Order: sequence, then structure tokens, then C-alpha cells
Amino acid sequence: MPRLPTPPKLMQQFENGVIDRDELHAQMALHARVLIAEMEIEHEQPLESLWEQWRNRHHAARLMAKHGERRVREVLHALGELDDFPPATLLWNAAHFHVPLHCFIRSKRAPIFRIKKMSSTAVSVTVWIEYNEREGEEVISEKIYLERNRKWQLLVTKREH
Repeated sequence: MPRLPTPPKLMQQFENGVIDRDELHAQMALHARVLIAEMEIEHEQPLESLWEQWRNRHHAARLMAKHGERRVREVLHALGELDDFPPATLLWNAAHFHVPLHCFIRSKRAPIFRIKKMSSTAVSVTVWIEYNEREGEEVISEKIYLERNRKWQLLVTKREH
């Protein structure tokens, strides 16, 4: 099954004339169905969902304490912009401060996305992450290097598996 483009990518495709309005609506409906399915799982397994939320909040709080919320969001947003990065479907709106940071971390429930380690300077960030796409798939570890461009935006410069 091909990976679904993120909503910003879909909007970009629509604005560039690559897809029409009906295709945009159909693709966005698929995103909505995925969210609804997740809400149903949370409703069916409240205790497991509570533990997952607690782990994710704890992980996000530790990242914010060490690196600051703005830096962590910048990194997540830059990762969400990658075309060939499966967790982009989780991270596409990481720059929006009204969405709590813990919503982007997935400790145990698939699709998994964890930041194992992060080191940063004013102009660069190195982040070690783990992720998978679906339940039962192997967890992939990556080391990703990000650097600031002339506009002071973080961009991925190198990835190592």
C-alpha cells in the first residue's frame, strides 16, 4: 500500500494542479479515517491508552526540559517535511503550538516514533530516532543530521541507518 501524502503535501499538489478537488477530498477523508480508527482504539483500550499517553507526555517533557519546546518542534517539523520518511504522517503539524508536543511521540503503539537522543547547537541538530509504520514491523533506527539554511530554517542534511 503506498504511503499517503501529508495534508500540507496534498494542499501543495492541489495548488499546483497535480490533483483535483475531488482527489484532495478523497485523500483528506483517508486521513480522517485513520484518526477515527485511532480514537476507536483509545476508546476500546482505555488503560493501555492512558499508559501510552503518560509515557509520551513524560518523554516530551524531558525533551522540552533539555532542548526547549521551540527547538524540538523545529526538529519534528523538519522531519515531517521529508518525502521518504514514514513518521511524516505523524509530524506534519509539529510546528503548530496549539497541538501538545506529546501528540507526536509514540512510545509503544504503532506507528512508533521515539527520539532516543538529541544533541543541538545554535546551527545544527543531531537526532537519533526509532520508528516503524505498522504493528508487527521491525523498528528502524536512524541518526539524522539537521543544519540551518540561510533563512535560519532547520533542514535535514544527512541520514544514517
